Amino acid sequence: MATTLNDKLRRSLAARFPGADLKLTRSGHGKRLGGTLVWNGFEDMAQIDRQVELRRAIDDALSEDEQLQVSFILTVTPDELESITSDA
Repeated sequence: MATTLNDKLRRSLAARFPGADLKLTRSGHGKRLGGTLVWNGFEDMAQIDRQVELRRAIDDALSEDEQLQVSFILTVTPDELESITSDA
């Protein structure tokens, strides 16, 4: 059974960000993969540093062609996600 891009990305991010909650969806007529990565380890880390760590994980796990299929993945802490999604 062939490994899908979704599977490869999930495995890589689970290893790099243990305990993280990853939600991925397809967009662009199914051609691109993006989503959210919620992890306690992002606490006290600047957004740019989070994205650098994410990019390293993606670069290490995926071929160049596969990397081009990954769109934006938002990196947040659980508290930030709560703030973003609350009805306040």
